[in-house]
Amino acid sequence: MANDETETETQTTTEAEEVTRGETETEAPSLDMEAVDTYDGTVEELTEALAEREETIAELRSVVESQSEQIETLEDRFLDLSARVADGRNLGVCPECNGPTEKKERLFRSDTIECLRCGEVIYTY
Repeated sequence: MANDETETETQTTTEAEEVTRGETETEAPSLDMEAVDTYDGTVEELTEALAEREETIAELRSVVESQSEQIETLEDRFLDLSARVADGRNLGVCPECNGPTEKKERLFRSDTIECLRCGEVIYTY
């Protein structure tokens, strides 16, 4: 008799567990609204950070472009100055070795300004 009661209790406990499992499986999953709000906040912050990053990249590109233009202008002025000095009295200075430069006039090729010490072509006309 004791075995019958134990078996009956075991069966009712097993049935109760199955019913509980069935109920939890059929219930809709609940959403944690606080977690959803936190997630939305994180997404907004990342979106703002990305926008700021793109603005910074655009600003840096414009700075690089303007600096490149300034560098080209300064290089042209330097070469023009070297050419003018070399044209007059051959007193130009090589930017590599600080040696004297000379304008070489050629018949079939472009005229150049070359360093007499290292042979570096500084400017080609």
